[in-house]
Amino acid sequence: MSKLENARKIINQVDKDMASLFEKRMEAVEAVVEYKLEHDMEVLDSRREQELIEKNLQYIQADQYRSSYLDFFQEMLRISKDYQKSIINHDLIAYQGTYGAFSYIATTRIFENHKYRSYPTFEDVFKAVDAQEVAYGVIPFENSFTGEVGEVSDLLREYDVYITKIYDLKVDQNLLGIKGSDPSKIKKVYSHPQAISQSSLFLKGRGYEMIPYPNTALAAQFVSEQQDVTLGAIASKETATLFGLEILESNIHTTMDNTTRFVVISKIPSNQGNYFQMMFTTKNETGALAKAMNLIASYGFNMESIKSRAIPNEPWSYYFHVEIEGILKDEKTQEMIKKLEATCMDIRILGSYNK
Repeated sequence: MSKLENARKIINQVDKDMASLFEKRMEAVEAVVEYKLEHDMEVLDSRREQELIEKNLQYIQADQYRSSYLDFFQEMLRISKDYQKSIINHDLIAYQGTYGAFSYIATTRIFENHKYRSYPTFEDVFKAVDAQEVAYGVIPFENSFTGEVGEVSDLLREYDVYITKIYDLKVDQNLLGIKGSDPSKIKKVYSHPQAISQSSLFLKGRGYEMIPYPNTALAAQFVSEQQDVTLGAIASKETATLFGLEILESNIHTTMDNTTRFVVISKIPSNQGNYFQMMFTTKNETGALAKAMNLIASYGFNMESIKSRAIPNEPWSYYFHVEIEGILKDEKTQEMIKKLEATCMDIRILGSYNK
């Protein structure tokens, strides 16, 4: 056996031993977290972390390895902390917006009997999922009437999170008011600009003053608090119930097929699903996109959608976002992705899900 072969044999055995020891360590981490939760103790302990670093550094005898071991051990502690967070927050779900808004409604339908936490922006939800402060985030991705939410595509490209589920919420827009009001008494209507746009045919010619509001739930809450029969809000039936409002006119949206698609994002990818999404950029050469699409098609995959989006802060540069019918973990899929890497750049798998 050569010196190289012997060294590789040792490395392989050490890697095998480390994998087993890693599992044992993570099992011990689970036990520690469960004990601390049962006894109402602080889960994360910065002082003990520093003590562990100082103690374990002493085990390294060779000075030339000390700095590398410090990096290795700190990364292991980070993994441990992230895993602890995932245990602590396993039933906490994030959504953007306020109580009663469509995102809240979608979240409660997807995840019944969970704890919910609202965040002011889409990016705040992505940050919470990425940091494992929550188990999942629920984000609106596109609407059948007004199109995609471009910011969400950008965030999917930026953050290391994965789509694990798709949920289509049938959106119903209704004119709401306080008890004793009716459409003829309404003078001002409050709602999110998108809800106003979706209800444009109903609103046309009625003489209402349209007042944009951050979201439909806040608009309904405002009208409820004002107790003024001349004020109306456009929101869902569920929102009317939450804020004690009457439905003055139901289903006022222009198209009956008014559906918002939500994506569920997680730090941990799903291994299941008959669809997957990915993003890529193409090389700056003629026919690069066509070559990529032909390659995908040559493997028999059906592309449900393909969208282009300008790359932020990179003029005249675009990335492509595709949804493909297929099983991500299949050998054929992996072979296609590997060949696509020769044609495209910056390929990012966004996750798989059932549909």
